[in-house]
Amino acid sequence: MSQFMFLGQTIPRLTLLVGSALVIEAIGFYFGTGMASWTSLIPAFFGIPLIALSVMATRQPERSHFWMHIAVVFGLLTFLAGGMGIKGLIDGDLSASTWAQLMMLVMGGVYTFACIRSFTFARKAREAAEA
Repeated sequence: MSQFMFLGQTIPRLTLLVGSALVIEAIGFYFGTGMASWTSLIPAFFGIPLIALSVMATRQPERSHFWMHIAVVFGLLTFLAGGMGIKGLIDGDLSASTWAQLMMLVMGGVYTFACIRSFTFARKAREAAEA
């Protein structure tokens, strides 16, 4: 069975990249924009678990599906949390917090899409192997 790839990355690797990007986003907005508030660190609250889940999926390949199912929940929560940025756009608020939320929306949405595609790929591959 071939392995699913999205943007040239396996899903555990993509999970690591997205988690790392969220942590970097949080640190960047915390120190770089003058938003020295704990709320600017919210992306890291989603990124750190994604990094941990990626490491677990890599270290325990036999349980990778379990860890990736948990990771997609964090991806979906990232997407939903980023949805607040849409209200900021509608209200004309182009502050750093709106941009941070929109970045979470995009990263969470793309990551969740990739995970769903991966799960679909795995199901079809399993069905083909059984037939």
